[in-house]
Amino acid sequence: MKTFQDTRNAENKSIGFDYQYYYFLYKLLGLEEGEKIGIEVKDDVHLDYGNGEQDLIQLKHSIQTNSSGKTVNLTERDIDLWKTIYNWINIINDPFDGRKTSKEQLSFIDRTKFILVSNKSSSLNNTFLKRITEFKQQKITIKDVKKYLDDLEKKTVDKDVKSYIEILNKQSEKWLSRFINKLVFELDQDDLINKIKSRIKSKIVREEKIDDVFNALDSNLRKQNYINTKSKKKSIITFEEFYHKYKAYFDKGRNNKLPINKKKIKFDKPLLEQMFIKQLIDICAVDETDTAEMLRLTGQMLQTSNHLEDWINKGLIVEEQLDEFVKDCINKWKNTHDAVHRKINLNLKLSGKYPSEEEIILSGSECLDKIRDLELVLDETNLDTELSNGEFYILSNELRIGWRYDWKERYKK
Repeated sequence: MKTFQDTRNAENKSIGFDYQYYYFLYKLLGLEEGEKIGIEVKDDVHLDYGNGEQDLIQLKHSIQTNSSGKTVNLTERDIDLWKTIYNWINIINDPFDGRKTSKEQLSFIDRTKFILVSNKSSSLNNTFLKRITEFKQQKITIKDVKKYLDDLEKKTVDKDVKSYIEILNKQSEKWLSRFINKLVFELDQDDLINKIKSRIKSKIVREEKIDDVFNALDSNLRKQNYINTKSKKKSIITFEEFYHKYKAYFDKGRNNKLPINKKKIKFDKPLLEQMFIKQLIDICAVDETDTAEMLRLTGQMLQTSNHLEDWINKGLIVEEQLDEFVKDCINKWKNTHDAVHRKINLNLKLSGKYPSEEEIILSGSECLDKIRDLELVLDETNLDTELSNGEFYILSNELRIGWRYDWKERYKK
């Protein structure tokens, strides 16, 4: 027994949409020059070839499992099977799409492959699939097929399936013969994400960057499909469009540069308790009431921290490299800090005159400004301003560097 809420659960629908999308991405990665692919246009997914031929692809995903925990088989009277065939019959015989006559319908069949893709398992007990194979191998005639369909209809209880079988069997022998020869079943199609990653790897992408290329493609394609749907634009992409728009992701996957994938940052700790924020407030670089600016700067620090952690975890850099990078950043800061505070140090040494608060703030601000202009390099990868600044915010948060002349005495206690 299921609760009302359980019956409304969108789990099966959601995974069905994802299954369809990931198959689209999988086929997109196999696209060749002159070809184009669409999702939710001519069919769930469709492929257009340069010679005028096409593939119409229906995707059916099931979360049902058998007693051994495996996905259920595609059965002889499976509603997914027969609803798909019914849809194709309506497409082929659509008078509003220029196919009123038998000649037009047969021409459409001849240039089309009808492909049912499912994670459901193939089964030796599915007599329908057996008869399709036997007909293609010329072991039985079209009359044998029609007789089989007639018997199947009589034995079928489900009204919808029964009517779909009847509609198929009503087609002419020539129509049915051509259609069966263009039917393709791709069953046991599961784990599409690994299949996609395998295709990405085949583009000569470095092993450690396959996930980065996948994530970049996935994110941008989903976004584009959403925009297309919202603006009522058809989601069709040609090989040429895909090549020009997405080749940069594959280029990044082939070079030695570190992958940079900025993601949304979530931060829920008190902003004013961060040491680097206190240091910035004390040189008037940020106002303690400006929450938005403090969040922006914290986001830069966390972007850098997340990237460094990710590169270490993936083995793209080693701890020794990171140590050398941090040491170099501290040296760059020290050179800058010494330069902007030289006059203060000279006055203190020669006359014993301690700088005023205004002098300390102005010198600290100048130090920060010069540091913010630096663009860092790690493992031959240029870090942009956000990631470079973020590294110095990390160091100031850890009290390894500071901006004011008196930063050690002021904070380290």
